[in-house]
Amino acid sequence: MLWIPRVLLSPLYVANEYVVRRPLGAFVIHAERDRWSDSVAQLFTFGEGGHNLLVPTASFDLGLAPSVGVYYALGEAGAADNRLAVQLATWGLRSIRASAADTYAIDEPDQLQARLELERVRDHLFVGVGPDATRGVKSRYGVERVEGSIGYRRRLTGAGWLAAESGVRRIGFVDGCCGDPTLDERIARGEVMAPPGYRGDYTAGFGRVAVQLDTRRARPAPGSGVYLRLTGGPSVAPRDRAWIHYGGVAGGALDLTGHRRTVELQLAVDFVDAMAGAVPFTEYPTLGGESMPGFVAGWMTGRSTTAAQLGYTWPVWLGLDARTRFTLGNAWDSHLAGFSPRELRMSGDVGFTTTDDGDRGLEILVGVGTETFERGAHVTSLRVTVGWRPSS
Repeated sequence: MLWIPRVLLSPLYVANEYVVRRPLGAFVIHAERDRWSDSVAQLFTFGEGGHNLLVPTASFDLGLAPSVGVYYALGEAGAADNRLAVQLATWGLRSIRASAADTYAIDEPDQLQARLELERVRDHLFVGVGPDATRGVKSRYGVERVEGSIGYRRRLTGAGWLAAESGVRRIGFVDGCCGDPTLDERIARGEVMAPPGYRGDYTAGFGRVAVQLDTRRARPAPGSGVYLRLTGGPSVAPRDRAWIHYGGVAGGALDLTGHRRTVELQLAVDFVDAMAGAVPFTEYPTLGGESMPGFVAGWMTGRSTTAAQLGYTWPVWLGLDARTRFTLGNAWDSHLAGFSPRELRMSGDVGFTTTDDGDRGLEILVGVGTETFERGAHVTSLRVTVGWRPSS
């Protein structure tokens, strides 16, 4: 009986052993023997004490505009416990993103951060609102966003933390681009209805509170544990509009061997409710990207979303993990109205990621997403991404 799973898993074993682990192992051994790490560190750090870090960045996500840019960080920026980080990324007129964050460590568990973000992206994806969104009306729209905020974060026991943030953001709409018909063209031809708030620029003040309780421990400890993350906060805009966003993720991980061969199960829900006036669709919860990796970010949009994910992660070399995930989920009307198992979509992916326990890192991923079970669950999305994994 053991030969049945051995035969079924043999392609994965061969790919892991002879395409990834052994070639990468030979490369790392050669790099360590010739002390490449010292040369790389000197290449990207400079200044007195090596407090300046300058790194080129690049990312590719099939279906979205690529981006290239630079990341700069300055430690001890004016004070010993202050750190400044700036990131720029662009792909010409299709996509321009810039952010700056100044983080000051008050003491070991507490820190303050001031953050400014600017972006002008013309390839945002719109496939509809609710569970019945279909590829046949896939379109693009552009957004200009300016956001500034001040936040506080406190580290709790284990991997837990508490964070609060307040700020202002400005949202403006620009023409879409990049292969698919624009949302304006679809609306003009009567193929889709304009989503709530489209082409209505607005400014909103917002507040957010988030807390995570997490019993998992940092490497090299085993990866078993449970976690719960809750978020919520209101936004207020002119013309008597206000809404509140809230949601959470609950999950657990089991390390099968004590050496980071980990099975993980999690459930995520997200909601937005109107407190006054209509909620702009750009404030709706979305699925895709990290939440359902077989779809491009923004593929599913609704007043509420659900995603249940089963994943397996295993180490392939120092600093590098392989992982595969299977997810069921979709977007719904307010408070999960219309939820039905037949309306769920599937997402599956496999890839490699750096083993940094933080949110960011490098990632290579191939995934597919399907239509709903009611529509036959055939594959409707192929996603390939290489580059920088965004913060969750």
